[in-house]
Amino acid sequence: MRLPFKILTIWIGLLASYVISISIFPSEPVPLSGRLNQIIQLLLLIISLYILLKEPNKKNKFIFLNFTIYFSLSLFSFVYDFIGFSLLIGKYSRHLYGQYLSITYMLALSIAVIYLVIDLLFRDFKVRYKYLSTLTIASIAFGFYFHPFLENPLYLYSTMDIKQWKMLDTHISQLTTIPSSFELANNVTLQSYNNGNAIGDLYPEENLKRIEELTPYLDQKNDNYMVLLWKPLYKKIINIDILIIGFILLFFGYQYKKDPPQGAYIDKIMFLILILQSMDILHNWGYIKSVEWGSLAELFAIGQYITLITELALVLFFSLRLRFVTSVQGEFYETELATNPQQVSRWRDWIDNLVIAQFFNYKIFNGRLFQNSTEK
Repeated sequence: MRLPFKILTIWIGLLASYVISISIFPSEPVPLSGRLNQIIQLLLLIISLYILLKEPNKKNKFIFLNFTIYFSLSLFSFVYDFIGFSLLIGKYSRHLYGQYLSITYMLALSIAVIYLVIDLLFRDFKVRYKYLSTLTIASIAFGFYFHPFLENPLYLYSTMDIKQWKMLDTHISQLTTIPSSFELANNVTLQSYNNGNAIGDLYPEENLKRIEELTPYLDQKNDNYMVLLWKPLYKKIINIDILIIGFILLFFGYQYKKDPPQGAYIDKIMFLILILQSMDILHNWGYIKSVEWGSLAELFAIGQYITLITELALVLFFSLRLRFVTSVQGEFYETELATNPQQVSRWRDWIDNLVIAQFFNYKIFNGRLFQNSTEK
């Protein structure tokens, strides 16, 4: 059986198992955009696994091992649909699973990107030192931003925003309508908190200001408090997105400065990840600024479609990478890159040729970069 058909067969088989599962067991309905995102990530998992198995360059195997681990989390995202319904039924089980899955996604992607950049900058380093450097950087960043989630799994329920919201919610639960912010301020005095512990009452002006900020989240019918609940996690994810983007820019800066030989299509993959994480920042910032949970859900669905387009492009370039490493010329190039990198110029694919033809003098670049004769 040809490799593409093997991949499609495995992919369809896994999807069929999932469809059967959701038809048998209770699960959470997922927006179409979110469902498609899961499906494409599953396909990327299978393709990256085959790249890992077929990769002729041993050093590049570790690059795609990291991507395989990252995309393998798509399996856990499928499981998430059943958490709290037919698996791990409990009050906070779905919250905790989703929280730590989101953090693990960011950790796995940051390791994949940081390792790839370190591999480019320090090509002669042994693999264990590259991983040591990668894990050190990732551990410091995640320890700094996510240590509250490790110290307290229910950290999001202990933030000052949620504690103050609970005080207001308890007060209005006994009323038939939500009073104005001014009326609430006359009857409720909020407290300030430090590390989840109350340290004193707010002054009247500050009390009124905080109540005005929290009033839109008191609408229980629309679960608006969920935006307030998840806001700290979104903010920390944005910081990790910035870290990842910083390393990707370092990758392209070094590429521009030194133009070292690099595995085919890896730069295109990094560019698409740059787009993905840039969009992720915009999406998370939109979530933070949302007030209504329903609007946030709609925004999430729209964002997923934008992400889906970029992930489809990732499928294309991962597939091209797989086709390349399983071809005769690809195996030769990657082997030469591993053994004699000083004697090999960077692979120029069809996109490079297109850009050069459109924006540069083709004669200057013709012959300078390693070319694929089958893609002219």
